Amino acid sequence: MPTRLSRYLFMQTLGPFLVASIVLTGIIWLTQALRMLDVLITQGQTLLTFFQLTALALPSTLMVVMPVSLFCAILYALNKLIVDSEVVVMFSAGVSRMRLAVPFISLSVLTALIILSFSIYIAPAGLRELRTRLFEIRSDVATAMIREGAFNNPAQGLTVYVRERDSGGSTHGILVHDGRNPNEPITYMAESGSLIEQGNRLLFVMYNGSIQRVSHEGNSTGPATILFFDKYTYDLSQYMDSRPALSFETRERSFGELINPAPDDTYAQANRKKLIAEANERIVEGLYPVTLTLIALAALLPAPFSRRGYASRLAIAALAALTVRILGFAISNAATQDLRIIPLMYVLPAVVCALSLAMIGGARFDAIRFLVRRIFFRRFGGERSAP
Repeated sequence: MPTRLSRYLFMQTLGPFLVASIVLTGIIWLTQALRMLDVLITQGQTLLTFFQLTALALPSTLMVVMPVSLFCAILYALNKLIVDSEVVVMFSAGVSRMRLAVPFISLSVLTALIILSFSIYIAPAGLRELRTRLFEIRSDVATAMIREGAFNNPAQGLTVYVRERDSGGSTHGILVHDGRNPNEPITYMAESGSLIEQGNRLLFVMYNGSIQRVSHEGNSTGPATILFFDKYTYDLSQYMDSRPALSFETRERSFGELINPAPDDTYAQANRKKLIAEANERIVEGLYPVTLTLIALAALLPAPFSRRGYASRLAIAALAALTVRILGFAISNAATQDLRIIPLMYVLPAVVCALSLAMIGGARFDAIRFLVRRIFFRRFGGERSAP
């Protein structure tokens, strides 16, 4: 019987949890994808590359979404069980509050383990790969300069047009107009060509084409000269920007790099406090699914029967969860400046869990209850025990 009951409560929560996670993840993913879309379009990347890059950011999104989804799912499932009088039947059958809370806590512990794996290993690796891929895309001069069917302006006074570019990298129908010198513009036209990298140089080799020069002196225009060639090499290196070396931010570093950075890592030495605070925050992330779950259980499990519903308790639980999470973020940010604050990152969820467990077990905090009722009773109508 207990095993069947636990399985029933677990499944009642798992469904809403998955739905809420998918919906919230989709919303956050869409906002991140739109910011990334402009970069990919301007760099001429494919739709497959777009989805690959956005997928790399999903683990970090799930770290934020899953605790909130779990909290909402438990409130929904538990409120439904109470309204349908299923909880009353369970209590009448001798099931204690703590026994009733075990399936919900089990799901929160499972979620916490998933979030810990994300925060310590998967999410930093994904963000690191994402930054590497974006750096490579932005550094891909060939793709930025040569996009088929479009007039590209990689530099002031330079226009490049390619009619077609095949899978092997060869281009066909080439036009390059160099107007940097307005007194002597040069136009290159060729049937085909290809890009060749030689060390730090990028060469555009064109075949079977012509070079047209026109001289402008004052208000007069001299005759155009045309030179035909079988092969001509145009140096594009002069248009390549000097790009900084690839470096990774704090959230993109592995857990080992946070706690034990390399001695020659100048960024780590300059941001030592930030790295230590980040390492502790990744561990603390795993505590919040359990913390938010206990807040939801403490809000609804001790609730007396009410015909008016439990809107006030749901609102109080949401406000408490929001307050705890905001305080957690504030403490984490403060810890980057003062490492002595780091213990508070663990104390906050621990104290909230202890108070929530005490309330689930039947402890009465009359002062807190009085204050909460004074704030929320008039707005939400409060609860009235059945006669």
